Amino acid sequence: MSALLASAPLLLRRRGALADILPVIAFTAATAITATVVGGAAAFVGRMPAGDTVARTGEASIMGFLVMCAIVASVLLVPSAIGLGGSAARLSLARREKDLATMRLVGGTSGQVGSVAVLDVAAQALLGGILGLGVHLAVTPALTGLDFGITPFTTADLLMPWWAYPILVLALALIAVGSAAVSLTGVVLSPLGVARDSRVVRLSVIRLVLWVALILGFLVFMQVGGMILGQVGGGSLAIAIMILFIAAIVAGINMVGPFIVWITALGLAKTAPIPSLMVGARRLAGDPRAGWRAVSGITFALVIAGFLTVLASMGDASTPEQAMMFTAMTTGGQLTLGIAAVLAAVGTGVSQTARVIDQAPRLRAQHIAGAEVGQLHRARIAEIAVPVGLSSVIATGTALMVITSVLGGAPNDPLMAVQYLVCVLGAYALVIAAVLVASPLVKRYAVRAA
Repeated sequence: MSALLASAPLLLRRRGALADILPVIAFTAATAITATVVGGAAAFVGRMPAGDTVARTGEASIMGFLVMCAIVASVLLVPSAIGLGGSAARLSLARREKDLATMRLVGGTSGQVGSVAVLDVAAQALLGGILGLGVHLAVTPALTGLDFGITPFTTADLLMPWWAYPILVLALALIAVGSAAVSLTGVVLSPLGVARDSRVVRLSVIRLVLWVALILGFLVFMQVGGMILGQVGGGSLAIAIMILFIAAIVAGINMVGPFIVWITALGLAKTAPIPSLMVGARRLAGDPRAGWRAVSGITFALVIAGFLTVLASMGDASTPEQAMMFTAMTTGGQLTLGIAAVLAAVGTGVSQTARVIDQAPRLRAQHIAGAEVGQLHRARIAEIAVPVGLSSVIATGTALMVITSVLGGAPNDPLMAVQYLVCVLGAYALVIAAVLVASPLVKRYAVRAA
């Protein structure tokens, strides 16, 4: 055992500065966004007035509704941020999967391999967590300048209690360790298969069935839930259940997304009319989870954009309280979309760069076999275009379904469609930027073996 652990630093050799930095960047973004969102929600909760609700006027009269909106935003954003941390853990292991399999093949036990891998992921998570807290503390003063239509928040209002920060970092590190442990299953059970890269990808249709069942449950609840629970707690219980349904549906997109990408890629791999699309589809079919992770943040941002387009057209303010409420909702919606865009940018950039690093041996082999660099670029564009197109359809359909159910009908304002189209084009621009950032690596890895 001592010899194995002594050789671990050599086996887990660093793949290069970029490969090591990517997971740390993801952990940093996850920590910073989680701390900022939770601190902001706590600031609204701290403004909740005590006493008789009937006699409230001005800011106090709408604070309960604003607290609910802040909680909705937190429920939507925090799981995505935490999911980015989990993806970073899996990304860190992907960099070293074959090295871990080698440790198993030379005599390492499951426990020894797991300990080495988990400690490596935990170190990156803790480093990213500390950097993320620094980013959070740096941007918080700027957030005090946002106009929510109410008394401005101070920096102290938007910060969490001091004891919450180490808890947050440790919690995200534990989540990363848990994700790493789950990802280690393939190495522990079949190290030879990992070393030979001969695993077969299979995704269950149960993913789709569960998500559809969740949507049907939401639609049924919107029809009868209000009548049954409308008087419980002044309707707060029905609203809370509705929020949980919406959050579960949005989170479930990441559960069903890889399955839809996998099925679509299998079909395209058999029917693609051009070689680049066929190669891209085969890559997606070989790793649909990674293909979906590259666009999951964009999908989430498009769902938020759909909600925001409706929010921006919710009528005119006839009282000071309504004016405050619409200002707070508009600013809060734009802030939520901005944070979602940051999540999408980091997630897409990290995922795209990581996939190029993962595919370096294939890129070298294909270039040696005669593929030009331009052809490799086109195959990569096809690889990302398929999940991006699917994510747009899923996000638009999900947002429209939720909005129609909540409002009792589909919105018919053409301006809303234009605004949402702008958001979609912005998402595509984000994908293009992520592809361009990693494009130089394609040539570097392809030509290196020539």
